[in-house]
Amino acid sequence: MATNNYVHMNECGLPLNAIEWLETHHNSKAVERRQMIRDLQLRAGSFVVDAGCGPGLWTPLLAEAIGPQGQIVGVDVSAEALVTAQRRSYGQWYRRQVQYKLAALEDLPVAPGSTDVIFSANVSQYLPEPVDTFAAMGPYLTNGGRLVIKDIDFGTMRFYNIDGGLQARVFRAREDWEQLRVDEGFAFEDSWVGSKLAGYLRAAGYEDVQERSYRIVRAYPLSREFRCYLQGIAEWFVCEEAPLLAGEDITSWLHCFLHESENVLDQESFVSEETEFIVSGVWNKRPSATVRFFDMQVAVQA
Repeated sequence: MATNNYVHMNECGLPLNAIEWLETHHNSKAVERRQMIRDLQLRAGSFVVDAGCGPGLWTPLLAEAIGPQGQIVGVDVSAEALVTAQRRSYGQWYRRQVQYKLAALEDLPVAPGSTDVIFSANVSQYLPEPVDTFAAMGPYLTNGGRLVIKDIDFGTMRFYNIDGGLQARVFRAREDWEQLRVDEGFAFEDSWVGSKLAGYLRAAGYEDVQERSYRIVRAYPLSREFRCYLQGIAEWFVCEEAPLLAGEDITSWLHCFLHESENVLDQESFVSEETEFIVSGVWNKRPSATVRFFDMQVAVQA
């Protein structure tokens, strides 16, 4: 999901929730993300809502999985992201089976009880009340339809050539700060949400909740995209002045990732790992939602 409320910019002035950043992050994990969609075993001809679709990065993967008879509605709260998604799909093989609409996740632009699968990637970390949001999405599903949520849990992130104590202090400070930052005027964020998703879906009324985890490991030498991703994330861990972290730890942490000659990313011993989660649940209740939405009709030039 893209947002117009930029929270943090990396060393290149790139907002980490801006469209360019989302594209870089997505491309850095393309192999794993393609496998995630294959593992869902979506039925050919399914009707799928991509909830929080951002610039449409998952659209071709979903379209490939459901085939040319399937249909996708991409939904986001960012008009800029939807324009980008439409431009990305212009002239592509999947264009005729996709529509993009401006709407909130709780008020999807489809008929109640009409959707086979609602897929939502990297959105749950921004939801202050995820159980309420997931419950509100359920009535848009067919009886037996699935809600599929994908997100990360930064509690699983490790760097094998960085001091373990420093990592622990940086991660703990960020996790604690996310419990406090809303009161300081910042937007809600829970970057440890991945391992909580199964519990949230059960609390929202879904049945047959299933969880898959994907361990993402990278070693030296890194691709350009993954290097950019890691440097951005490293800065994000200590953004907003990292008020719960000692100044010397902030300096040491940034030195590891940004120093010209002592950068850990350039060392042959470098290895990183993190885990992303995909959780699905089945909705077995009758629809009762009232639908209100705005169509996103944008003229796109070739």
